[in-house]
Amino acid sequence: MRCPYCGGLNPDRNTYCTFCGRDMRNVPRPAASQPAQPPQSQRPSAPPQGRPSHPAQSYPAQQPRQPLQPQYPQPPQQSQRPSTTASRVAPTAARNTPQPVAPPPQPPPDPPAPFPPHSIAELQALEPGALDYTVVDNEVGDGRKKIVRIVYAKCTAWQQVATLLKALREQQDAQFDTILIQGVPDQHTSIYSFTNGQLRFDRNVRLGDAITNRYQIETDNGYDSDAVRIVLTT
Repeated sequence: MRCPYCGGLNPDRNTYCTFCGRDMRNVPRPAASQPAQPPQSQRPSAPPQGRPSHPAQSYPAQQPRQPLQPQYPQPPQQSQRPSTTASRVAPTAARNTPQPVAPPPQPPPDPPAPFPPHSIAELQALEPGALDYTVVDNEVGDGRKKIVRIVYAKCTAWQQVATLLKALREQQDAQFDTILIQGVPDQHTSIYSFTNGQLRFDRNVRLGDAITNRYQIETDNGYDSDAVRIVLTT
């Protein structure tokens, strides 16, 4: 219903104009109108005969394209590495730190008598320089032979001779014609091997028409180029 005063369009049931507020009760109201029929052109038409009808296809709305962003390679992330400053300083500090110097080796002691000895007296004069030893084996060999194996520190040739002579004096036994003193490593079992010298004492050895005692001494293992071999008789 249109207001006769201001021309504003109001609902049919309004008694006052929504726009100007005037009374519209005296205004004649139009009769109820019939529902409008849709025009013939707007009525749905039946599909033509002989042609299959296809439902209308709907397409998704196109999304607006985003502008392309230039792709740049990302810089590689730096791994957490330990600072090289300390590693560079440490060797420098180590080079500057004085390193302990090993003391020079002590020269071997001089023998108390001429060496190699040329007589029994010179041989016996070496015994005061003998080292302490430990007997690791004491057995009887073939015939009247006694075999004694001792262990003592590695030393010079004249000290080996002195230590073997000391062991011979302490292990002397008149019932044996041959006494063999060997300087060997600990738990050594071969009677044909020695590394710290060997002394063989033979009693009542016949040399021509004479009966004598004989000392045969070898230092180290008896085969080295600097090994000393001594043979003396009384």
